[in-house]
Amino acid sequence: MAQSKTSMKRPAYYIPLSSGWVAATAIPSLFFLWPDTQFLSPRDACNLYILSLFLVLAFYELVFLKIHNSAGTGLRFDPRNFSNSAYQMDYGVKMVGLVATLALLTAFYTVADLYKDEWYAPFFTTLSDYWALFLFVIFANVTLSHFSMVRPRDGIWHLGYMLLSLGRGDIDYDKISAHMLSLCVKGFFTPLMYCYLVYDWDYLQGIDLGAFSGFPSVYEFMYRFFFFADLSLVVVGYAFAARFLNSQIRWTESTMLGWVVCILCYAPFWQMFSRQYFDYFSPSYTWGNWLWEYPVLYGIWGTTILALLAIYTMGTMRMGLRFSNLTYRGVSYGFPFNLTKHPQYISKNATWWLIEIPFIAADVVTGLSNCLSLAGVNCIYYLRAKCEERCLRPSPSYRAYERHIAEHGLIARIGKRLKKPRAEAAPQQSEQ
Repeated sequence: MAQSKTSMKRPAYYIPLSSGWVAATAIPSLFFLWPDTQFLSPRDACNLYILSLFLVLAFYELVFLKIHNSAGTGLRFDPRNFSNSAYQMDYGVKMVGLVATLALLTAFYTVADLYKDEWYAPFFTTLSDYWALFLFVIFANVTLSHFSMVRPRDGIWHLGYMLLSLGRGDIDYDKISAHMLSLCVKGFFTPLMYCYLVYDWDYLQGIDLGAFSGFPSVYEFMYRFFFFADLSLVVVGYAFAARFLNSQIRWTESTMLGWVVCILCYAPFWQMFSRQYFDYFSPSYTWGNWLWEYPVLYGIWGTTILALLAIYTMGTMRMGLRFSNLTYRGVSYGFPFNLTKHPQYISKNATWWLIEIPFIAADVVTGLSNCLSLAGVNCIYYLRAKCEERCLRPSPSYRAYERHIAEHGLIARIGKRLKKPRAEAAPQQSEQ
């Protein structure tokens, strides 16, 4: 079968397209078919949901895609490694590095006042209730991965070796730095996204779908559900990074600018920063109030917002088990990433203009101020996009994706069609 002009050969580290469709099917199926679990707290019911979603995705990739056999895992399963003295000695060193890693994370959560807030209670009560299970899973994952790795001396090993040798050995500090950066990514985003998910689960499970009375009710539910679906994959991506699933972090953003423009968009930084510099909100002017008396326009406007959110959510689903900010864990192809680069940022920023309608205000000056503030937020996301490109560009897979999108992406194709009439008109003018 001939390859189409707009298709491309999948590079080594592409994320399986089918995983996105499995996620898109599994999330609503699990949510809407969820049994009555009133005997569980909302937190534990959500934990069971997260685990179920992970098992569905992991089962599909392991059984049907044989993802554990991918070259990108860096694994070669050989039971003889367990009796290999070199592997055994390195394992002891790695355990020191793993204990040190967990100790650092524990110290961070203990010292930071942010995590003493009641809002983070679901995350830390889960840790306190199931700490033994978490430790077992972590040590089992590291153990099995270590004795299967072709090159077992990773960042955790070098951290352990640095501590044991008091910094005098042959230490790869670049690997230690990469390990610590990935720890920062997981340590910051996991509790934040997990708590968002638990609260969304509790809210959505309490809604009576049979009580919907029209499009406004459907819009409110779907708006929240799209973010819930997005958070589901986000939490799974942060919590279950593992080599045997080829979902490990390959490298992490290493520049200050990349980190700042990313974490600035999340709590607690965004709440502090946006109020002072990007306050584009007008509580008295919302799109729903603006168009309430025009049902047709209300429906069109709301449907457009939901369509953009669907694109945003599908982008996360396409990442499957591998979503993560500030990291490279593989390249995703197919919708919506076959339309343009950064489809999630584009769709998300477009929804803010439609939801907040900053151009509708009490007076022209306020409207202009609101528009400039939201444009400033758009600029922050533009910087995020450019920093992500710089972070991902060392990957040949991502460079291949960039070339493909530049030639065959939706914006590229639209640009070609717009230029085509001009090119055809030029010879006619010359003939005249």
